[in-house]
Amino acid sequence: MIRQPWLGYIAAIVITGIAAGLSYLLDHWLLPTSGTVLILQLAVLLVAFLTNFRAALLAAIAALLLFNFLFTEPRYSLHMTDIDEIVTAIVFITVAVITSHLATSFRLQKESLRQAQLRSNILLSVSHDLRTPLASVIGNLSTLQAYQERLPEHERAELLQGALDESDRLHRYIENLLQATRLQHGEIRLTHAVQDIRPVISKTIARFPAQSRLLVHDSLQYAMVEVQSSLLEQALFNVIDNALRFSGDTAPVSIELYETDSSIIIDIKDEGPGIDSNKRALVFNVFYSSREKDSGTGGTGLGLSVAKGIIDIHNGQISIEDSDNNGCLIRIALPRAIITEEVK
Repeated sequence: MIRQPWLGYIAAIVITGIAAGLSYLLDHWLLPTSGTVLILQLAVLLVAFLTNFRAALLAAIAALLLFNFLFTEPRYSLHMTDIDEIVTAIVFITVAVITSHLATSFRLQKESLRQAQLRSNILLSVSHDLRTPLASVIGNLSTLQAYQERLPEHERAELLQGALDESDRLHRYIENLLQATRLQHGEIRLTHAVQDIRPVISKTIARFPAQSRLLVHDSLQYAMVEVQSSLLEQALFNVIDNALRFSGDTAPVSIELYETDSSIIIDIKDEGPGIDSNKRALVFNVFYSSREKDSGTGGTGLGLSVAKGIIDIHNGQISIEDSDNNGCLIRIALPRAIITEEVK
């Protein structure tokens, strides 16, 4: 769906023009008037599904004018002399308006259903994923408050650290939840800048307590990308956090940086159980998780979905690739930035 109104109007003119051009070419092979009307009607319907009712109405009016100008007698004028063609034009604009309205209503209803499903999934996820860390934080702090004078120093420190860890987990979950909702509604606006990818990688790694497990292999000769660093950092954090979670407590996670002619590539490889090939298309869906009910090591089903949404709005790609051995290899490809003289 095209969300920006001005893009919708441009799409309406372009699609209608292509349909009229195709009809004009086929007209030389004696395409009947009914065939021309159907092609133009199809163009209006396509605009209605892709944009909004106003753009579809513009497409209908443009199609009617093109039909009158190119396919009715006298040709190449906006006059009509044949009563059959006048009736055809009236029926065409009537049907175009009705079908555009129906198509737009159908699309809006489909979008409403999708949003309702999203809200339902959010409520189901919140009921579990907020409850667990909150219970841990409350339990640790309650124990600390009730028994702090009788507990050894190291046990008090463990309880406090546990509460901090669960609070950090809760913060990450809420942040991902907010970003997922904003991405679903198309509310994120980029304020990007051309910059080196390496500082973003370094800032992301610095957020992890287990930095020694993250092995960076940097072979970049050109590392400039056009990104919003805070959003990209969150996407990288989600992918690396997922890799660490599935790699156990000690196994390393490798981060390899290299480039192609058009892209900066970030390969994040863990030593976990890997992902079945038949599930690779699902892992980036909102709320998809390998966790079964209240057990398992799966996450909330938000992290990789948010990462994909952020990479997508940067015109990049994120995918799961085949690995040489056990584990999961997630590849992020970002377009190389074009450096102008002003940036230099």
